[in-house]
Amino acid sequence: MRVLDDKRAEVKAQLVNAPVMAEFLSEANQEHYDTVRSLLRAADVEWIETPHLVRGLDYYTRTAFEFVHDGLGSQSAVGGGGRYDGLASSIGGPDIPAVGWALGVDRTILAMQAEGLLTESASSVDVFAVPIGAECAAVAFDLVTQLRRAGVSADLAVDGRGLKGAMKAADRSGAALALVIGERDLADGSVQLKTMETGEQVSVPLAQVVSDVINTLKLSKDGRNQQ
Repeated sequence: MRVLDDKRAEVKAQLVNAPVMAEFLSEANQEHYDTVRSLLRAADVEWIETPHLVRGLDYYTRTAFEFVHDGLGSQSAVGGGGRYDGLASSIGGPDIPAVGWALGVDRTILAMQAEGLLTESASSVDVFAVPIGAECAAVAFDLVTQLRRAGVSADLAVDGRGLKGAMKAADRSGAALALVIGERDLADGSVQLKTMETGEQVSVPLAQVVSDVINTLKLSKDGRNQQ
């Protein structure tokens, strides 16, 4: 079946007069196919019927599809999927219908770049943790995990670099705040919270890091909105 999706010109030429699967559907499958196309039209979804489209795994049934982007050249597929109604029962589960799809992360990023949706200066990190030492790295990881669970975008230096190198990484991340975690701070049960734009740095108790970070980010956002 994969020969139907072969991109080589000489192979495509051999398939010009090959039978098309859509011309040999059973009555039930034809009804299903007509319903799918009707629903796509009703939902104003742009689609192109591709008789030679196939998926690389043999458990697919009925509908198969791909998401494509014109700015990616010959490798235009961003993601794809289809129905696999018999998959669950084939591995011991109930006989239930199913549909799924997968997205290519690299292809999606390339498509977003082609659309001008990504810029080098764009930052998705609010807080960058800078641990100084192995013991501090474990604490930094725990704090970053807590922040992420609280809905704060956070990252940390993980390669054991020194303070200078780690702060450079924090600056490159575009983070608004940095958590500087040293052994002396931990001995006092605190960390240093640094505002990257102004360089202002304050000591924050470990138990208050998440709440203080959220409040600081909120105040910063409110201040920008008032300007």
